[in-house]
Amino acid sequence: MNHISRVASVVSCLVLGAAIATACGGSSSTGSGGASGASAGGDSDSGVGGGSAGTDTTSAGTGATSAGGTDTGSAGTTSSAGSTSTAGTSAGGSTASGGASMGGASMGGASMGGAGGAPATCKSDANCPMATPHCDVQAGQCVQCLSNTNCSAFNNRNTCDMATHECVQCTASTQCGGGRPYCDHPGTDTCVQCLANANCGANQKCDTTTHACAASCTANTMCGGQTPYCGPGGFCVACLSNTNCTTPRGVCANNACTCDADLTQCGGNFGGPGGCFDLQTDTNHCGACGTQCPIDEVCSAGKCGCPGGGEVCNGICIDLSNPEHCGKCGNACTGTQSCQADKCQAGGCTGGLTSCNRACVDTKTDFYHCGACGNRCNPDQTCVASKCQ
Repeated sequence: MNHISRVASVVSCLVLGAAIATACGGSSSTGSGGASGASAGGDSDSGVGGGSAGTDTTSAGTGATSAGGTDTGSAGTTSSAGSTSTAGTSAGGSTASGGASMGGASMGGASMGGAGGAPATCKSDANCPMATPHCDVQAGQCVQCLSNTNCSAFNNRNTCDMATHECVQCTASTQCGGGRPYCDHPGTDTCVQCLANANCGANQKCDTTTHACAASCTANTMCGGQTPYCGPGGFCVACLSNTNCTTPRGVCANNACTCDADLTQCGGNFGGPGGCFDLQTDTNHCGACGTQCPIDEVCSAGKCGCPGGGEVCNGICIDLSNPEHCGKCGNACTGTQSCQADKCQAGGCTGGLTSCNRACVDTKTDFYHCGACGNRCNPDQTCVASKCQ
């Protein structure tokens, strides 16, 4: 009678679903496919584990429990995320949903590889991105460098810091020299002028923020030259406020005069002022420091080009009203044709324009013929009312 009652109970649990089946003393395992497995109780009242009534065939793994007996199935489950949880003995059965074992040592899927911000994992350089192109096989991570040779392409950062695997300027003072003989390591990993007061000369202190030697002081009268003011920390500095600076270095930042907002500092080595330039108009620093425009060209809006609307033909700026280059390089007008409005035309100039060797121009505004034929303005000038200015 007890046996018949037990069978009826199991059938009811299977029909009613996983939630009620668990309450009845069985277990359910729901995988990604929705399949469920439940094991019946033992064949005898002594609690010996019975056979499994259903097996989960989905990616969630296999569920196996016993009703009031010893767990005879493998409670380990593998989630679709790839995490494995190992369950121990469960007196009332265990439930696995989506690969998570509630009775186990860990939740399935809780451990996810490749957390955001973590270095890329690898087995060889082929697995690494451009920013960190080398594989540290032992750690299994992509890094910037594994030796100094990996840093040869980095400008002034040709040493590999083996602790961080990053290309730096230095890791030891033996790699520095000249005006910056000491290595700030660990720290900025750059060559600096000083690390301590002992690295500086008489009446000087080491500014540990900038790692530069500066004259020590207690009053302005102890300072002079390019650093006439006694600043914070007892160092002689170039300025204390903007009023101590003059154009074009009219801004005081970190006790040093820097260029006005519309200018850029170019040149100048450590301790030197360099110069302030307008990168939009300076022919020696056009668009960027050190970018020089060719002879006869000017810098306008940060780009080199010919003045007065000319064009470079064979390395020389040419007036495109020239009949030998009418409208574009090499477009020569034939015979007695004149060049007007970038086109060759028969006859003389029209519309009140002046013919300058068959070039039809307005001498009041033409850069190449300002006020008279052949009167070319300087590269930094324009022609206004027949005058270069």
